[in-house]
Amino acid sequence: MLLFLTFIYGFSQSEDVEVKKLKINTKLDHFAARVVGDKIYFSHNLTTKRGRAIKDKYDGFVYTMYEAPLSEDGEINDEKPITKTELGRFNMSAATFTKDGRYMYFTTNQLGKGTNKLKGVETYNLQIRRAEYVEGQGWTNFETLAFCDPDHNYAHPALSPDESTLYFIADVKGTKGKSDLYKVSVTDHKTYGEVTSLGEKINSSRTEIFPFVSADNKLYFTSNRRGGKGGLDIYVYDLDSTDTEQEPRSLESPINSRGDDFSFFLNDDLTSGYLSSRRLKGEGGDDLYYFEKF
Repeated sequence: MLLFLTFIYGFSQSEDVEVKKLKINTKLDHFAARVVGDKIYFSHNLTTKRGRAIKDKYDGFVYTMYEAPLSEDGEINDEKPITKTELGRFNMSAATFTKDGRYMYFTTNQLGKGTNKLKGVETYNLQIRRAEYVEGQGWTNFETLAFCDPDHNYAHPALSPDESTLYFIADVKGTKGKSDLYKVSVTDHKTYGEVTSLGEKINSSRTEIFPFVSADNKLYFTSNRRGGKGGLDIYVYDLDSTDTEQEPRSLESPINSRGDDFSFFLNDDLTSGYLSSRRLKGEGGDDLYYFEKF
């Protein structure tokens, strides 16, 4: 049966895959690691000078982006907050980058209140913004993507390998679950096409979050759909497959666990990468893990 599935879906996970918890983890959150050139970026709590996590007026954590030099063993050392020209406390998390490191798309909050359709109240919904890296300034030229309606949530952007498509999650009209996977075309990182659902074969009646598309055009995403191994599991779907019967497939242990596993990232070598997890023997928050021999 395993050989049959591998043939049909074009995917197999090595039995030798190794996962290790990174030393950077603490009781605070570390998640959504992304490798860009010789750097690694990840999301982490915005903290006071004493290291305490800062919360907003709604008692939610505020996150920001950190960067660190890439290491051979996957560990993250000498991390520091990214340099940006837009000051103030605002959420920055779950980002995706162009290969040349010039543009970053990230998750943040709407600058103005919108209506939360699920709860019937006004709230600062999630949105996707784009920033540009300028030498000597850092991240600047922040822009909210034009398709982000303040009455809905848009989050967890992920560029395709050729950077012509931006995948993300949203809860716009027609969403099947709490949040579904969507995509738009991208032109010169300045204009964007029509928001299109990835369809019922990928989206479920539950929650889909944290998409990522690998160098071989496979879509990895997180879902709490029925039949998983834990609360949140990581799934894979071959975007190049012509098989009309293909369904998203849950990754095997030790990538998925009985805990929450999410925000999968696979390096271009297709054998190593990072994932985020709240699993047994973690440090208490969202932890980063490095894997090899995938």
